[in-house]
Amino acid sequence: MATMFPCPNCGGQLRYSIKDKQLKCMSCGELTDVEQYKPDDRINADSVNTKIYTCPTCNGEIQLIDNDGMEFCPFCGNQVTMQEHFSTEGAPKYVLPFMIDKQEAKQSYIRNTIDISFAPTGLNDDANVEKLVPLYTPYYLYDYNIHDKISYKAERYETTSQYYVTYKANIKVDMDLDHLKVPFDASQALDDEIAEKLEPFPMEKLKPFNPNYLAGFFVENSTVEKDLYKDDSEHKAVDYLTYKSLDNSNNYSPEFGSKNEIKNNISSSIKYNDTEGAYLPLYFMTTRYGDRVAYSIINGATGQTYLDMPIEKRKMFIAGAFASLGIFALLVCLSFLFNFSFKVKTLCLFSAFMSSVIAYIGAGLANKTYRSDNHLDDKGYYMNNANLDEEHRVNGKKEYYADKMRKSKPFGHPGQILGLVASAIAIFVVFQLATGNFGFIEWLFYGLSQVSSGGTNYLGIIGYIATGVIIIIAMFKVGKGKKTVLFLGVLSWILAVAIRIINNPDDLFYYGALIIVFTILVISINAIVDEYNRSATHPSPHFERKGGGIENARN
Repeated sequence: MATMFPCPNCGGQLRYSIKDKQLKCMSCGELTDVEQYKPDDRINADSVNTKIYTCPTCNGEIQLIDNDGMEFCPFCGNQVTMQEHFSTEGAPKYVLPFMIDKQEAKQSYIRNTIDISFAPTGLNDDANVEKLVPLYTPYYLYDYNIHDKISYKAERYETTSQYYVTYKANIKVDMDLDHLKVPFDASQALDDEIAEKLEPFPMEKLKPFNPNYLAGFFVENSTVEKDLYKDDSEHKAVDYLTYKSLDNSNNYSPEFGSKNEIKNNISSSIKYNDTEGAYLPLYFMTTRYGDRVAYSIINGATGQTYLDMPIEKRKMFIAGAFASLGIFALLVCLSFLFNFSFKVKTLCLFSAFMSSVIAYIGAGLANKTYRSDNHLDDKGYYMNNANLDEEHRVNGKKEYYADKMRKSKPFGHPGQILGLVASAIAIFVVFQLATGNFGFIEWLFYGLSQVSSGGTNYLGIIGYIATGVIIIIAMFKVGKGKKTVLFLGVLSWILAVAIRIINNPDDLFYYGALIIVFTILVISINAIVDEYNRSATHPSPHFERKGGGIENARN
């Protein structure tokens, strides 16, 4: 097929050169001005009539703007033959040209990954890094203005050898902005949380849409409607302007309550102008890990990098084994030098502590994985019509998203849970004191403590109670996530506490029982690494929604 961007000198193929900021002929090397050049009739400022490649595995779509065919899918990472068809897609209002070339993107990727411990083998291999795809991604830019003076009370502290001095001031900040553009991705493929980590984009470098900037690149079609993030964009704009107002305070900090007052003033003054579509530049790479995928995404204008980074367990366990042997040898040497020894009973508390920490971390990772795999924090996924059931299509998209968020949140904040546990313990103790029944309390104190000098080790008791509270928090924190790590952590914690309560005088009993506990802990660590790797990757995607109408955001 003839090129859409023929060279005016030799008829060869023109591509946009990031380095030269002009169109460059792949045959003769001739440079052509981007703004002056007119491509053929298949592509213009209003529409792009070009090849669309669809992945047969994940259903993802990508436009090839006068580019070579694709041997792999940039979204799911599968080596597949992309299905080709022609389509006319609407064009956005703006485009932000790539500012760093592929070689610079590779170097940024390698810099960010080369020193990562336990990174998967082959991460920096040329064959893997070469998969970085320069991809124009659809965004909506929510445009705001504000013209107001923001005032707030602030204070600053200084300490001298004799005095503690407080300076107070009334800070006034001129807020005078005509076009504050707040970006939100219009892509079902790009998770909202990932997109936020790739910001900011240099909005001052935006260009009116010109298809010449797309020559030789890949373009993703929009799959999200333009009104979706309007409320979120206002909150984001207010937060940004609040930060800017505080940044101009000459080292003064707002007095208590002033920050909320600033936010309220900005919220009442800020005005929404319009929503505009734009193509923003990203380098996108997908690496497969079993049945899951890891994303590496680089901001094509600033080099800001997002990485999904699973752990290679073999490397971790080898390093852990050497570290454990080194620590053991060090402790043995210190015990001979300073003539001390560890009491086997103290290992019970250590085991209980490790078990509770593993349960807590595992619960957090499991909940994070569940939320990520089900896109519960990705508004762009849940707001697509194809992902809504019939009932919620009728009731409305925003209500559905709010409903999913409410139902999926683990019950209770850790502070609330701690208060609940403390209240339960207080009620229990008061009840025991009121009834004069001290038998259980005495038995518990005796079983969990070391008896020395005729007294009770209350520090040990507090330690066991603290680990129990952590276990309870973990049970709430896991939410709807997998319970494997939580179960193993709770099991080893119960065994550690039970061994201490039994208080068998035979050290061999302790050693044998603790070997079982530590075996479960090792299994738990293996499980927690598996859970981390799940949280650090994503399920292989499958896209249903087609067409978000970015061409409707041009006014």
